[in-house]
Amino acid sequence: MKLKAVLLGILTAGALSAGEVSVAAAANTTYAFDEIKAEFAKLHPQTTLNVSLGASGALSTQIKNGAPFDIFMAADMKFADDLHKEGFAAAPAKTYAKGKVAMFSVRGVDLSKGLEILKDPSVKTISIANPKTAPYGTASVEAFKKAGIYEDIKGKIVEAKSIGEALSQALKASDVGFIAASAMYAPKMAKDGCNGKPCKQGENFVLVDTKLYEPIAQGMVVLNRAKDNAEAKAFYDFILSDKGKEIFAKYGYEF
Repeated sequence: MKLKAVLLGILTAGALSAGEVSVAAAANTTYAFDEIKAEFAKLHPQTTLNVSLGASGALSTQIKNGAPFDIFMAADMKFADDLHKEGFAAAPAKTYAKGKVAMFSVRGVDLSKGLEILKDPSVKTISIANPKTAPYGTASVEAFKKAGIYEDIKGKIVEAKSIGEALSQALKASDVGFIAASAMYAPKMAKDGCNGKPCKQGENFVLVDTKLYEPIAQGMVVLNRAKDNAEAKAFYDFILSDKGKEIFAKYGYEF
């Protein structure tokens, strides 16, 4: 009987630890998530992590319309804070990383000239994420305005739905793209992402001066449906842990 009780206890504990956590995450975190999933699985092998990536504004709208997410990792604090203020999140947002904007090109544009190169007639199209829904797009426009070039280049700007799509456009068609710097640290981009060659800082991308835009402090909240979900809390704590920060640091984020 004692043996049966012990076995039953083990099985019950296993069942309680097994489950799913659904995460809505800003597109700029895409490149870090393979490693995040792998490291989290080592600590919680019974937990399935489901991640939906997209523009923060679009994900926020989905959550307000009832999308069944447990955790929201936004590309800025505002989208995360707003969900808490409007009653969708269990507690105020916390910053999990700070992102940077990069100017990127595989078309031979001389990026060493900085943002001024965008006024050159040879630069005909500039991809950015939609500034209404994507914080990196907002930061890009802010940089253009502070640099005093927005009126000169606004006719060249092509808005993508997300920061990931802005990168895709820059790779396929646009002369220049304003992207999340984290993309440049992704294994594929570092290996052969620029016309079959490694993407090089100073040649294919340069970091936009952070003085030209407000810091992109990225916020995270536990949503109401998961306020008593131990597995969601475990993932939340992992992202804020030293290991989580170590992973994000590999992709160019600061804290």
